[in-house]
Amino acid sequence: MARVSVVVFDVGETLVDEMTTYLRWEAEGLTDGIPFTDQDLHADALPCLAALRALGRRLGAAGNMRAWHEDFLRPYVDFVGSSERWDVWKPDAGFFEHVVEEAGVPANEIAYVGDRVDNDVLPALAAGMTAVRIRRGAHAADETPPGVVEIESLAELPEALDDV
Repeated sequence: MARVSVVVFDVGETLVDEMTTYLRWEAEGLTDGIPFTDQDLHADALPCLAALRALGRRLGAAGNMRAWHEDFLRPYVDFVGSSERWDVWKPDAGFFEHVVEEAGVPANEIAYVGDRVDNDVLPALAAGMTAVRIRRGAHAADETPPGVVEIESLAELPEALDDV
């Protein structure tokens, strides 16, 4: 197995705390079209990105999101992709083909980190990537398939990738 050289993160509930963000937007009377900000990130997101970068990993973020969210993420990663810009939504295999293209390495050198088994884990595996499941958000109780790397926090990710 090739060493993971690129780590790509799902956005909603992996990097961005969607539950809290959407509740805050609702309380503030905000509507659709609001870009994410630093306050929307899970507390473990930026420290994880910094730790992985210090280890020499390239980073990406790609999720089922509107294209305007890409600008917010660009300062933190090497590349960003949105389902809106790519015109393909997870779990479609075409989404993961775009991830491989953006990463610029073979699929077996990519780890895709996400919270959903159906949208993130299974299609990443089918694309030939290492799938990492973070157990949080609305899908936290779902069963993780055998052999998939599972973490409870992004703080665990740098060490977990040492074993793949």
